[in-house]
Amino acid sequence: MQKILEISSLSAGYGDNIVLRDINFSVYENDFIGIIGPNGGGKTTLLKVIMGVIKPFKGKVRFFHNQSNARNIIGYLPQMNLFDKDFPITVVDVVLSGLLSRDGVFGKYSRRQKEHAEKLLQKMGIGDLSKTPVGKLSGGQLQRVYLCRAIISSPQLLILDEPNTFVDTGFEKDFYEILRELNKEMAVIIVSHDVGTITWYVKTIACVNKRLHYHPSNVITQEQLEAYNCPIQIITHGDVPHTVLKKHKEQHD
Repeated sequence: MQKILEISSLSAGYGDNIVLRDINFSVYENDFIGIIGPNGGGKTTLLKVIMGVIKPFKGKVRFFHNQSNARNIIGYLPQMNLFDKDFPITVVDVVLSGLLSRDGVFGKYSRRQKEHAEKLLQKMGIGDLSKTPVGKLSGGQLQRVYLCRAIISSPQLLILDEPNTFVDTGFEKDFYEILRELNKEMAVIIVSHDVGTITWYVKTIACVNKRLHYHPSNVITQEQLEAYNCPIQIITHGDVPHTVLKKHKEQHD
C-alpha cells in the first residue's frame, strides 16, 4: 500500500506555546483513521500542520505523491459552525469553490467541472437543491454540500474536523456510510469526540494529547486510553444506551 504522507519528529504550536511534541505519524492509501483526544490536546493543530496552515517548530510533513502542491491531494471538511450560512451563494457554487485551490479563479469553471459538481450532489441525494441558497438548507443537507465541496477535486486524503457537530440526527448513519464508500477511493482522517460512533467505521485510531499514540485497530479500551494519557470516556453500544464507567477501587454495601 502506498504512503500518502509522513510526519517525522514534529513539534508545533502557537507563539511560545508548544501544543504538539515529537509527533511521528504516517497515512497510507485507503486508511480510515479516527483521531480522538481531549479539548486542547492538539487535534485541530495537527490538521493545520498537515494542511500547511501553520508551520511546525521542528520536524517535517512529507507528501509522497505531489510535493509541489500538497493542497491538491487534500479535501477538507472543517467544523460546520465555522461556515456563514447567510453568505449569498448557491449550493452548486459552494461545491465548485472546492476547486479554487487548484484553479485559483472564482467562477471560471468548465462545463465538465459543473457537470461533475451536479453529479456529486445527485450522488448525495440533493441534486434538486443545486440552485438553492445555502442559507435555506438543513444541517444534514448543508453537511452533504460541504462534503461534495471537499471531494470535488478527487483528493487522495479527506480530512474531517468534528463532522457530527452539524448533522441532522436522521442523517448521521447515512453520513458515515458515505464516508465508508469514499474510503474505497481515498484515505480518510476524521477528528471526533464521538468515540462510540466512529469506532464502528474507522479502521484505526490515533489519540492526540500533546503527543500522538497510534492504535492499529478500531477497538480501544478505557485502560488503553489511560495508558496513552488520553482522558476521554468510552461510550459503548447496546440494546439500552449506556455509558461504561471506570471501576471504583472500593466497593460499598
